[in-house]
Order: sequence, then C-alpha cells, then structure tokens
Amino acid sequence: MLQNFIKIAMRIFLRQKFYSFINTFGLATGLVCTLFISLWIYDEYRKNKFHDDVDNIYQIVSNVKLDGRIVTWGTTPGPLADEIRLNIPGIDHAARTANYGQLLIQSEEKDFLENGLFADPEFLEIMSFSLVQGDDKNPLPNQNAIVISTRLAKKLFGDESALGKVIRVNQQFDQKITAVVDDHANESSISFDFLMHVDLYKKFRNPDWGNFEYDLFLKLAPKTDHRAVIDKINAHVAHVAGKDEDDYKSGDISFYMQPFNNRYLYGTFENGMPTGGRIDYIKIFAFVAIFILLIASINFTNMATARAANRSKEVGIRKTAGAVRFGLISQFILESILISAIALIFALIVVQLLLPMFNMLVSKNIVLPFDSVAFVLSLIAVVIATGVLAGSYPAFFLSAFSAARVLKGNTTANLSGSRLRKWLVILQFSLTVILIASALVISSQVEFIYNRNLGYSRESILAFDGRAIDRDFEAFKNEALKNPNIKTVTRASEVLVQVNNQNGSVRWPGKPENTRQLFRTVVADYDFIETMGLQIKEGRSFSKQYHDTASFILTQTAVDVMGLQHPIGTQLSQWGTQGTVVGVIEDFHSRSVLEEIDPIIIMSKHREVSVEIIHVAFNPGASENVLQTLESLYKKANPAYPFDYSFLDDRFDKLYQNEKVTSSLALAFTFMAIIISGLGMLGLAAYTAERKRKEISIRKSLGASVTGIVSSMSIDFVKLSFVATLIGCPIAYFLMQHFLAGYAYSTPLKWTVFLYTAIFTMIITVLTVVFQVTKAALINPVEALRSE
Repeated sequence: MLQNFIKIAMRIFLRQKFYSFINTFGLATGLVCTLFISLWIYDEYRKNKFHDDVDNIYQIVSNVKLDGRIVTWGTTPGPLADEIRLNIPGIDHAARTANYGQLLIQSEEKDFLENGLFADPEFLEIMSFSLVQGDDKNPLPNQNAIVISTRLAKKLFGDESALGKVIRVNQQFDQKITAVVDDHANESSISFDFLMHVDLYKKFRNPDWGNFEYDLFLKLAPKTDHRAVIDKINAHVAHVAGKDEDDYKSGDISFYMQPFNNRYLYGTFENGMPTGGRIDYIKIFAFVAIFILLIASINFTNMATARAANRSKEVGIRKTAGAVRFGLISQFILESILISAIALIFALIVVQLLLPMFNMLVSKNIVLPFDSVAFVLSLIAVVIATGVLAGSYPAFFLSAFSAARVLKGNTTANLSGSRLRKWLVILQFSLTVILIASALVISSQVEFIYNRNLGYSRESILAFDGRAIDRDFEAFKNEALKNPNIKTVTRASEVLVQVNNQNGSVRWPGKPENTRQLFRTVVADYDFIETMGLQIKEGRSFSKQYHDTASFILTQTAVDVMGLQHPIGTQLSQWGTQGTVVGVIEDFHSRSVLEEIDPIIIMSKHREVSVEIIHVAFNPGASENVLQTLESLYKKANPAYPFDYSFLDDRFDKLYQNEKVTSSLALAFTFMAIIISGLGMLGLAAYTAERKRKEISIRKSLGASVTGIVSSMSIDFVKLSFVATLIGCPIAYFLMQHFLAGYAYSTPLKWTVFLYTAIFTMIITVLTVVFQVTKAALINPVEALRSE
C-alpha cells in the first residue's frame, strides 16, 4: 500500500509541475533559512557545554550599589578566591584568571604577540580543556611553568613535541612548557593561547580588595545549594574585607553566582541579576525561523486547498472504488511529506554551498553535522512535522468530499476552501509585513549607530601597544613626526572606542559622605585631546608649557555629577594622587551606544601610572606610507616585538559586530520571506486566473477591457494585502519598541518605516497578481470557449 501511495504521489508531483515547483521551492527556501538559523542557535547554545560536570561550575560576578541602582562587573578582587577556599564549605575548587593583554612569546628565532591568561592551577581542574601533552594531574605546577594551546605549539614548533621546551615571555620570564591543551576554540567562551601561574600576575598588579581584575570560577561539590554558598560568601566577605573597606561592610559591594553554562548567553545584568545578552539575538532569530517556516507552510496549504476542486473527482472515484477516508488522508499527507523531503534535500545542498559565506558573516566555523544521529533524526522530524502540518488541513478537507456530489459535478466555490485561504493569505502577509518592518528598523538602528557623533574622531587614527618602546617614546615620537603624513603622536592607557577602567576612588570638594560614584578613567599624555578630536568647552588641554604632571580634564557629565559650578582650578584626588582640573570637554561615548554616557576623567600621565597604547593621527589616504614609517621606527627601538596595530574604525566595527550581523541576517531572511510570499501569491493568482478562464473569456467577448478585467480580479488580493498590513504593522511597532528599548540611544521609530512597508507589500501583491491575471486576460477567448 505504501509503495502505491508513493507512486501516486510522484505521479501527481510530476503532473502538476508549476504548482509542485512553487510548493517545493517555497518550502526549500523556508528550510534554508530555518537550517541556517538553527545551526547558528545550536552553535551558540553549545558554548561551554563540553566541560565535565558543567552544571556545578559557576562564575562569581561583583555587584556594586551606585545611586540606588546596582552595577555588575564580571571581575572580582584578588583576595576573594583564597578566602573562599579556606572558609566556605561545599566548594571543590576555586580558580582565578587574569588577562594582561597580549604578551611577547619568543622561541629561538620566532616572536609572536599572543593572548594568554594568568590562572590558578585549579583552573584546569574546573575546566575540561583536553590535555594533548603533559601531566594531567598537575599541568601548571609552579611559577616557572607555562601551558600552551595546540595552535601556539604548532606555530612555535611545527610537528615537534613542545613538552619540556623553554620559551621566553614578555622578555621577562623563562617558562618551561609543562602541558599542551586543546583550547576548544569553537566551543569555549574563554579564549587563550597560554596559561601562566596567577602569582606571576602580582608582578604587574597588586591584588587587594579594591582591585577588581580577576575572573573567578567555582566548582561546587555535588548537591550543593549555590544560593546557600553565595550567602555564606557575602557574609564572610562583609566580616573580613569590611574591617578596612566600608563598602563591603555596608553591603554596597556584594557577589552573585552565575551558572557558567549561562554566562555566555546571559551577559547583560540589571540591578544585579542577569536579564539578557546574546540570548536576545537567539530569541529574535528563533522567531524569524518560525515565521519563515510558517510562511512557507501556508504556501503549501493554500495551494492544496485552492486546487481541491481539481482533485475532487479523483476523491469521488476513489471513494466509489472503496477507498476509506483514512487511506485518502494518508495519501494526501504522504504527498505533503514527499514535497517536504524533496525541499529538504534541495535546502541541504544550498546550505552546504553557502555555509562558507555564512560562517564568514557570523564569524563562526559551523558545519552540517551529518555524523550526529540527533541531527539526522531532527531532519527527519522536520520533514514529517512540516509535511503533516502543511498537509493536514488539505488532507482532511479533500477526504471529506461526498462521492455522490462530486461525481454529479457539484464542486462549488466553497469546496475550494476560499474563506480559509483568505485567512491564510492574511496570516502569511502579516508575518511578512512584520519581518519587513522589523528588518528596516534594525537596519536603521545600525545606520544610526554608525552615523552618530561619538564625540571623538575615529577615522585615520591607529593604535598599537607601546610597552616595548616605553623608554624610547619621546625619540620615537619625534622621528615619527618627521613624516609629513603624520599629524600627531600620543599615548594613553585606553582606546576611546571601549574604555574599560572604571573606579570609585575620586574625591572632590563637597563630595557627600557615604556616596559612591564611578568614573571611567583614561590616563593620557600630551596631545591626546587634539589627536582624538575631543572638543574643549572650558579651560585647556594638557601642555608641557604648564608642566602638567598631575592634572585632570573632565567631561561635562563628570562636572554635572560632581556638582561643580566653576570646575577649572578645582582640586581632585584619584588613586591617592592630588591634581588640578585644567579643562572641561564635551561628552563622548566611551562604550557601546547600548549604554548611557558615563562621567569620564582624563588624567595627565605621571610616573606612577602606565600609559601603554600609542595613538597616531595621520592624513586620510596615507595609511600605507604611515605604517611603513611606524614599523621601521618600532623595529629600530625594539626588534624583538612584532608591530601589531589596529585602526580605530576597525575596533569600532568590531564593537558593533553583533548589530551588523543581526542587520545583515534580518535583511537576508526577510528577502527570502518576500520571495516565499511572492511565490505563494503568484501560485494563487495563477490558479484563480485558470479557474476563471471561461469567465474572463465571456467578459472579453461582451466587450470588457483587459484593464477592467485585471482590476476587478486583482482587487480581492489587494484587500487581503491591505488587511495583512493593518495587522502586521502594529505588531511590528510593538516588537521594535521593545528592541530599541535595549539601546540607551536609538533611532526614532518613524511612521515612514511602516508606510514604506505597506507600499512595498502592495507592490509585491500587485506585480504578482497583475502578471498572472493579465496573462490570462490576453488569451484569445476562442481558446477557452471552444469546449462550450
């Protein structure tokens, strides 16, 4: 029986080539989108899941009370890990990691700048990074040991064993390679090329309760209540650290335990609790995938119900021949599943061909996991589910026809399910309207970000690590300025695209007691204000003329926060250093536009504070010449260090990578949805024109014009499109209001977006319908009426 069903299904599929193509292509397009989104979501969800016993791994984050709200930092103070190990029960392991940025790795004649972490030895007991070489019981035994990734081992030693070899780090430490690990780059949110003992980090930074620089990970004993653990940690820290730090004693600083397998997806906090992050993008595209698959399935259902009258005689004859209703339903659902299976095969081929481009867009290394049983079973489930969902109504609808009525020729209009079809068209186009309007708003927001005045210049400025030439900076600067294409050279502790330093150590006249205010801080050398194009409102920039060694420049928001009426000349203290305010500048964005502008202090460089990042402003179009000059001077000053630079506009692009990807994918998937909806409308218009072929011919014979026929037959489709727009636009407005609320600064939600959406939807409808109806109206009436 099954073989017979398949044979009939294939015969019908080949007989109705045009409608089979529309159904198959529509479903295939929908499945392509769904597969891409599903693969991306799966890759996002599997981050950090490879660690053993991951449900017992937690990361500690710091909550700081500030003006009635709570600010969350991902880092913790240095002494916290030891206090937890010694005093808190229920914890198997506690480990810190600290990131000092890129460090120079040297082996024989090879020099590389690599990203690494300083870590407690227990870090590799908590995290399951696969050991390729070395002692798995104690891979990081002492301060002279270093653990490297397989990638770095390959770069340094090729196919030779790296174990036991000595490499030099930062021209300071000779480290013996004690282990090589697979860093699971595609599966882990923690990225590193080497690990060194955390005690070495103390040579760079002093760990104390006021220094938040360590990521802290815990592995709890089985069946330990993490809520009870964090309560004990907070109570203990308030007692121990509160002796010297009032903020701990008062509870203004506390800690929160976040499950590590949620950390990657839930990185955004509000009032001390995780509220979102990358999970927001997953939700957006999950809805997009559902919408697109619904639109494609509606196409199939619409076409099947529309052509019901054409198959009514088949149903009547088969019922007369003894076919039962269950057999007819099975036949029609099998036809639907067959189309779904063919569509899936085409979709898989397209996905496989386009995966390299998709991976480049989303910065991933996704593959189709055909070796996964779960993946193959999921594909089978999708085929069956899509086929059953898309084919169920037509199957039940067609199988319900009365054999007697059908064989008498009683196939009236209501047999073709026109009412249901109208509602399905409205639903389909409503979803399309939502996607179009949403894609336009997302694209508009990304454009808003890129065109927004950030308060500083980012074009024709490059930055690079200046630690290697710190002692020779002045000589380097003087030589570089001899190049006429180089306008200014300066240095600072941060790049303004993303200022990370935030502290509450600032003191100013009239500061209220027991008030904690955080400021972003940049330590800068002379010419920094000019290099970055920051606008001075009052006072002056740092200048050698005034021998500025402990001076401050404030942003307007910082002045407002301090409540300074006359800021110039005010004495401030930061990190224990007294200084004078010499200037006030316009506000600028020191972080993403998702966040509100922070109060910022720019502090003049002095001996106690390191400024490691050199900034160079140059003439537009002269980058190649400038880079040659800088690299030559850099190598002359310190030949060992590679010249590793970046342009500020590239850093800016990287900061908004998620938004760019979201916008590109939204536009691409919306375009696919438009194609699917357009195909569906084309198929329905073609069927309508075919069904009314005789009516059109009679009206032409009676003198009706082609324009009049086209108008009268198109109006119903236009009405459906109009209703869909009325439904879809308010829903899109509500969704986009929620989306834009996640940005501190966003594009206004203009009514023109929805007007353009409505116009575009009408154009799609009119073009597809008019094409088919005009084609039918131009046929010679004799052809249609010959049989009458």
